[in-house]
Amino acid sequence: MSNQQSSHLISLHKDGLYLLDLNETTLSKLDLPFTLPAKTEPACILHCRGMMCLTLKDNNDLAIWKPGSDEFKRIPMVIRGQTTNLLGFGYDRISDDYKIVTIIGFKTYIYAFKESCWRESVRETSLHCKFKNQTGTVVDHCMYWIADRSHTKNPRRKNTILCFDFVKEEYQELLSPMYAESKFSSWLGVLRGELCVIDHYPCLNNDICLWRPQRKGKEIMHWNLDPWTVNENVKAFNIFNVKRFKKFDVGFACIARNEELFIVVKGNGKGEDKFMVYDERQEEFTEVPIGGSLEGFRCMSIYDNRF
Repeated sequence: MSNQQSSHLISLHKDGLYLLDLNETTLSKLDLPFTLPAKTEPACILHCRGMMCLTLKDNNDLAIWKPGSDEFKRIPMVIRGQTTNLLGFGYDRISDDYKIVTIIGFKTYIYAFKESCWRESVRETSLHCKFKNQTGTVVDHCMYWIADRSHTKNPRRKNTILCFDFVKEEYQELLSPMYAESKFSSWLGVLRGELCVIDHYPCLNNDICLWRPQRKGKEIMHWNLDPWTVNENVKAFNIFNVKRFKKFDVGFACIARNEELFIVVKGNGKGEDKFMVYDERQEEFTEVPIGGSLEGFRCMSIYDNRF
């Protein structure tokens, strides 16, 4: 897979699904050949090699869809109406096949497109953890989710990263970075073909930190803190009039376009959702002028249309 960063995002808001072109800074609402979950229902969108995997109305089915197409593949959920189980969407380069993985309790189910059915896969006792997001991030042939073990007795670490290999169909648990013990939000991204972690610390001056792995072979030994996003606090968000917006809610963060850090600041019913990009020269976040207004942010995914 190319290490070039994608310049498109798929964003779900209360009034529909949008395609955001970061190069042209344009926004277009997508026509859908299916019905997405209602505004009050959880919704998921995943991406792999130009294809989208989305939950449909009532969370009974998944849709596999290429944006712009009038056709899609409908896949029934393992359990109808499931809204909290993990989902992953990836590509097995050995079998040349797309696969979906879902975790229900301590069981893992895989849907391979060439098999056209769900099958139970590996049993994994290490799945006794909570997850910050229902959907994860795919890098090459692996799916990653941020896992929380703080509720378990004497956890080795409160936060880890769970990895599922679509080729080997097995799990691996990875070391996760830790900047402080205070409450924070995390997202997984891809930078130069490698997994990265983006953290937002509301209690620590709204710091936003980017972590990149330091490996020995394939094993992650520790995480390096990228200096150009450390200690970026609320002063960087002058566009919001910080005297009135001392707290802000980051709904999504990713690396896109020219290896730039993008975030979505949610309006939460008090205003429009804002797309922001970190400007290295000015050392602050600036608003991306997308040529339209959005409200009611629900979820977002990178979209790579090069495939």
